[in-house]
Amino acid sequence: TRGTVSIYAPRDKAADLKLKLAGDGFVVRSKSVGYEIFDDQDALGTTSFQQNINRLRALEGEIARTISTIAGVRSARVHLVLPERELFAREAQEATASIVVDAPAGLDKRSVRAIVNFAASATPGLSPARVTVLDSAGDLLASGQEGDDPLAASGGVDERIAATEARIRRTVEDIVGRIVGPENLRVQVAADLDFSRVTETANIIDPDSQTVLSASTVEDSSNANDPALTRGVTVANQLPEAAVVDPQAIASATSSARRTEETTNYEMTRTVRNEVREMGGIKRLSVAVALNLATTTGAGGALIPAPRTEEELARIETLVRSAVGYNAARGDQIDVVETAFKPANAEPEGSPAAAGAAPDPALVMRGVEIAALALVALAFIAFVLRPLLSGAPSPASASAAPAQGREIASGQAQAALPPPAGGLENLIELADGKVKASSMKRVADVVKAHSTESAGILKSWIRQAS
Repeated sequence: TRGTVSIYAPRDKAADLKLKLAGDGFVVRSKSVGYEIFDDQDALGTTSFQQNINRLRALEGEIARTISTIAGVRSARVHLVLPERELFAREAQEATASIVVDAPAGLDKRSVRAIVNFAASATPGLSPARVTVLDSAGDLLASGQEGDDPLAASGGVDERIAATEARIRRTVEDIVGRIVGPENLRVQVAADLDFSRVTETANIIDPDSQTVLSASTVEDSSNANDPALTRGVTVANQLPEAAVVDPQAIASATSSARRTEETTNYEMTRTVRNEVREMGGIKRLSVAVALNLATTTGAGGALIPAPRTEEELARIETLVRSAVGYNAARGDQIDVVETAFKPANAEPEGSPAAAGAAPDPALVMRGVEIAALALVALAFIAFVLRPLLSGAPSPASASAAPAQGREIASGQAQAALPPPAGGLENLIELADGKVKASSMKRVADVVKAHSTESAGILKSWIRQAS
């Protein structure tokens, strides 16, 4: 019969199970459809719309399958929006993606960034800033908004600061530790980072540097002779005998003009600078270096303090400045101080042991309880266990005990008679028995008052005996 059956198997055995089922003739399909959607498709009866939908489904399925292989992800669903470029449209819509992952144990930031970057790389025209990631509980792991903090793709502000400080600290410890020893060095770094992204365009013109770009010179001269200018318009000038003109008058009527024009074009040095400062740059750096006080061996083998000279400290500070990239314009601060380190097991100043203060009352009460338990144990051993172990009856006395009992029962009337010879030993035994009974009573009272401690002592004895 045709049908679909879901089979769940451990992740490490899923591939082998799929191979075995495929060998037995079963068609193994995952929850998401991949590019196999085109295997059984009839290309002749399929429209372009169906082709586009199937292509989108196949791409979503392949991305979901790959995301499901990430450790901690049980399954994933991917929804892609790939808008088509409209004709004559000025601005094209951007592609977006929404991903829902089923991660029972949760995902860390690195895994979320990996999913976002993978989906953006596998989808044409998709930016990581347009990918939204959710988990099965509805928690937002990546918002996918253009205005998000770009640090979401680089590990966060705190992680970036911690990584920068750790890198600088390792650099200082590596170079200075080889001089004074790793155990004689302590380094702390405080870095102030700039997380603003700045794009700067500068057009710089140098007025002192001039270069002749082009030069042109135009000269214009003109000469004019007009004899009519020497004679006035009169009747006398119109008479025939007045036609003769004085040559000097004609010469004096000649005019000339001259013009010179020069044009020079200069080009100044121009610098166009486009600068993009990415986030994460160091705005200010503070480095504190503590050196253990140097010592030398004296005549008797004792260690004598031998502080380093100012020149040695200055050289170490110079090395630190060069190692961390010291920049005075940023206001960086480097401090190298030599001081005596305390041993790791030394009591800190102000502690009760170092100041000789009174002990803690709780500790005193605990000591009293332990002493009381020790006394109870000693009394129990002395008055209970020792007599029982040393005063065990012999076989002869054990056989004579019933007869003695009968004699006591039958001779109650003779109790008032004076004891026979040898009765002193009986009196001593009787007194010893009363003392033992009194001691046992006292021990019983103590055990009753401290039942928990007594039970613990007895259990420990039983374990030791066994």
